[in-house]
Amino acid sequence: MSTPSSGPVRRKADAGLLIVLVVAFAAGALCYLLKGPEVFWQVLHDDLWLLAAISPKVLAGVLLAGLLTVLLPREQVARWMGSRSGFKGLALAAVAGALLPGGPMMTFPLAVALGAAGADIGTATAFIAGWALLSVNRTLVWEMSFFDNDFVLLRYGLSLLLPLLLGWLARQLFGKAKQAAERTPKEQAREQEGGE
Repeated sequence: MSTPSSGPVRRKADAGLLIVLVVAFAAGALCYLLKGPEVFWQVLHDDLWLLAAISPKVLAGVLLAGLLTVLLPREQVARWMGSRSGFKGLALAAVAGALLPGGPMMTFPLAVALGAAGADIGTATAFIAGWALLSVNRTLVWEMSFFDNDFVLLRYGLSLLLPLLLGWLARQLFGKAKQAAERTPKEQAREQEGGE
């Protein structure tokens, strides 16, 4: 059984975080200089309240992702959603994303957990695209409340195959190296014998 420490080592900071920090500090400085200290402190106060409100959701999502990487059976996830799962795996991931009732604080950690448990980049892409484009919860609660049903059905219908297409493209563009790394020792031996 794998342990949380057996996963990939994560960097404490990356380029994306550094860019966001630089832009945030620059925006803060501009706000202070152009709008004055009163507006700056009010915005900072409001943002700290927002951080306090979303922190439990982020913590729950990250905790769920960490626990799922240990609890999900890697062999089964790899069979259902791995690089060899074909379009069935992409469809399963897209449907799971569409049915997921949470927001990004649930979806992205769950996608990471599925990847750590054996899903490939194609199914992770289909999962996120299914959530972003086909969310049943958002469609029923929000879209049908604001738009005509004809428009919602048209948008949904046009979006229906996109998670599969995006997952397939992700596999084609980025999945080849991972597939090579996932070959069994028997497959590697056969390839070496065939090459000699």
